[in-house]
Amino acid sequence: MKEQKFIPILLGSDRNVYGLAIGFYEQYHIKSIAVCKKKYNETRYSKLIKFYKNENNDKKEVFFETLRQIKEKYPQAKLIILACSDVYTRLVIENKEELEKDFIVPYINKDLMEKLIIKENFYKTCEKYHLNYPKTVICNKDNYQDIKIDFEYPIIVKPSDSVNYWKSSFEGKKKIFVLHNEDEFKKVLNNIYSSSYDKDLIIQEYIPGDDTSLRVLNAYVNSKHKVTFMALGNIILEDKAPDSYGDYDAIIPTYDEKLFDKIKGFLEEIKYTGFANFDLKYNKEKDIYTLFEINIRQGRSHSFVTLGGMNITKYLVDDVIYHKDTEIEYLNNKYLWTLVPKKILLTYVKNEEILKDIKEFYKNKKVKNVLYYKKDLCLIRFLILKRRDYYSFKKYQKYYK
Repeated sequence: MKEQKFIPILLGSDRNVYGLAIGFYEQYHIKSIAVCKKKYNETRYSKLIKFYKNENNDKKEVFFETLRQIKEKYPQAKLIILACSDVYTRLVIENKEELEKDFIVPYINKDLMEKLIIKENFYKTCEKYHLNYPKTVICNKDNYQDIKIDFEYPIIVKPSDSVNYWKSSFEGKKKIFVLHNEDEFKKVLNNIYSSSYDKDLIIQEYIPGDDTSLRVLNAYVNSKHKVTFMALGNIILEDKAPDSYGDYDAIIPTYDEKLFDKIKGFLEEIKYTGFANFDLKYNKEKDIYTLFEINIRQGRSHSFVTLGGMNITKYLVDDVIYHKDTEIEYLNNKYLWTLVPKKILLTYVKNEEILKDIKEFYKNKKVKNVLYYKKDLCLIRFLILKRRDYYSFKKYQKYYK
């Protein structure tokens, strides 16, 4: 890697990392560093990334040693740390003060993190700022067998502390559970609390609507706590596999000024810093958004913003490297962002209006898949991605009911 004014250090190796690597390469012709435990298919054989791989890179001592090696190799460059998963985000924020001695760390502090990523704290924050969220009950290891809920099935069950949850192991583990009766409910809670997970669980009403009623909102808030970009995506397909439930496989950008104003006001009032990512569901008849959670980093599907014409790396670099004050920009460009083949979209999207849009996007060549980035598409990478597409068909046949 040639000498650069700044180098992004991306923590992870999934689609999130790859989208950022493309963003930095397109905007600045800069190659990124990835600190990871292993290489996922999304980034394998990429020429845009130099890997520092160690199966213990998510442990503090190993993580700091890896960063020390990078700092030693690039002593003149400004090094920007960007976490691409919940585990790395927590690791960075918990050690932010120490990391800032040698690195640029565009993140909130630990106190604000606890208010936002621990879900029961987040919902209290939602109440304070008049943000809609689902009816919610909190249970813990001591009271879960006696917990009562006052809303009907189906219900949602998910961990309050996702970092600790993914360290646990039990039969039937999923990222999110959609449960249809009391027997399922009791079985899942017993399985979870028979594992090492001992934090709270969130039990919520299920908000009706298919995948196309889901929304994702991405934003960047600069070091002066001012929002400099916002982008809203209409989800077309959501991954249903147990370990990746809730990841997005297809998005069409959309626009809602009223929602932008509300989230902008919220982020600026709480003195947020860095990338933010919100998961929501939209009720078209009532014109109401229900907010599920905030990720205190860019979302895994953030590349729909960059490929839509607003490179998210620019807003970060303008802030932390060039210290520019920039006016807020909004993504307002209709196209189809997808990680799955056309046949999957035409088979599993049931909304006729959306299906019509999808066909028009393909007809007019307004379809982009971030993984098939032409400047990085060697033969072996192409074959890996084709194999990934094949298994996408298998996955949808198995899990998409």
